[in-house]
Amino acid sequence: ITCTDTHAVIQADLDAGSITNTATVTGNSVTSLADSVTVNADQTPKLTLTKSANLATYNTVGQVITYTYTIENSGNITLAGPFTVNDDKQGILTNCATGSLAPLATTTCTDTYSVTQADLDTGSITNTATVTGNSVTSLTDSVTVDAIQNPALTLVKSSSTADYDAASDILDYSYL
Repeated sequence: ITCTDTHAVIQADLDAGSITNTATVTGNSVTSLADSVTVNADQTPKLTLTKSANLATYNTVGQVITYTYTIENSGNITLAGPFTVNDDKQGILTNCATGSLAPLATTTCTDTYSVTQADLDTGSITNTATVTGNSVTSLTDSVTVDAIQNPALTLVKSSSTADYDAASDILDYSYL
């Protein structure tokens, strides 16, 4: 005789990596030896990082850009953390999520950057980052904030000669 039963997989089963099911059969005062079967989970840990900036443009030295890092567990198992963001401008950020992250759950952290004269001269700031946790590293994500450049020159012209009275007089001019 053959009979069947089902088990609905829960998150804890995926996180455990396998399900081992043991059964015995009893009938007519006789019990069989136990038999087991193990079904392995297809675990796919994955992290996704989405980076954004609070400004689309900047125009002043010292202006502060706040970057937001959204970390998503895009895999199918719970990741225990901690999660570390590696940012090409900001360095290593360890203030991001320290607890566990369930599949499809997200968490965010922020960091700030002060615009430099070189950033204004370059015309934009492109910032790239990845997130790592539980031996999983995300693909890189970047965000670009453009400079509003306002090049300008001023000219002040002056003469040390207040007046002249002959055709051969020489007038001196200064340009600032």
